[in-house]
Amino acid sequence: MSRRTTLALGLGTLVFLGALLLIRWHGGRGMAAPARTGEPSSLERVAHVQEAARREGWLGVIVAGGSVDVAARLEGTLERMDAQVGDSVRQGAVLARLDTRALQRELAVAQASLQAGEAERHIASIALTEMQERLQRRSDPKQLALGALSEEELATARYQEQTAVGRLRAAEAVVAERKARVEQMAQKLSDAAVVAPFDGQVAIRYLDTGAMVSPGRALFHLIRAGTQQVRFAIPEDQSASVTVGTRLSVEVPSLGRVLEGRVENLSPEVDAASRMVLAIASVSREEGRAPVPSGVVVRVFVQATAAPQVVTP
Repeated sequence: MSRRTTLALGLGTLVFLGALLLIRWHGGRGMAAPARTGEPSSLERVAHVQEAARREGWLGVIVAGGSVDVAARLEGTLERMDAQVGDSVRQGAVLARLDTRALQRELAVAQASLQAGEAERHIASIALTEMQERLQRRSDPKQLALGALSEEELATARYQEQTAVGRLRAAEAVVAERKARVEQMAQKLSDAAVVAPFDGQVAIRYLDTGAMVSPGRALFHLIRAGTQQVRFAIPEDQSASVTVGTRLSVEVPSLGRVLEGRVENLSPEVDAASRMVLAIASVSREEGRAPVPSGVVVRVFVQATAAPQVVTP
């Protein structure tokens, strides 16, 4: 066999094999692979993962229904601290009091100044009454007809009456200013007492008696009494199973307790970093038992819904 014939046969064999492979490749693309029996579909796998996650629950933290840092409104020295950590307090209860001796002296000076202003107003009122009576007497038509008074004397009486009116108005303005000063000092004395804005429990006490404080300086951290909440995060792929109103079971492993809960708020977006949806649920209190301390880590579970019963006729 010649060399040319050998090359032609080899080339023909390669072309045939390539065509065969190409046909099989196209056939594989157009034909679906046979489903393996016994394996779940993708939707079933997702549902299985979500159900497993719901059984494991989501981590959450117990928080108070509300909390606030109670701060001083004035600058001064803490004369007394009436609340300790753990104390339960009522709305309006005095938690601390600033030293008010300087304020009391300023109030006494302001009150004395107000009394002096009121006396000056009284004198100005008497003077005005006198000038008005004098002007009335000198404006008597009988005296004017007799020529007992000159025009100059009558004009002087009118001027004195107008001057008395101006002095009375000035005295009244002084009294109003000093009265406002007294009210301002009285308000400062009231603000020297730091009171609880609502019923709650003292969680933190930041300072002690004798400390210097400035306006806005926090003295206590107060937790609202009564309502408690649990804050937790739901994975993105499980968020569809929870809506506002969903009933929850809140397990407290550290205390061996289980509380009832209800979803109150859901974030409208997924957190970009954690791919979680933040949720807040209210937690019911157990009668006769102390509330769960704020900050305790819990596990949150969706309560299983009862299967519908089939009635057989």
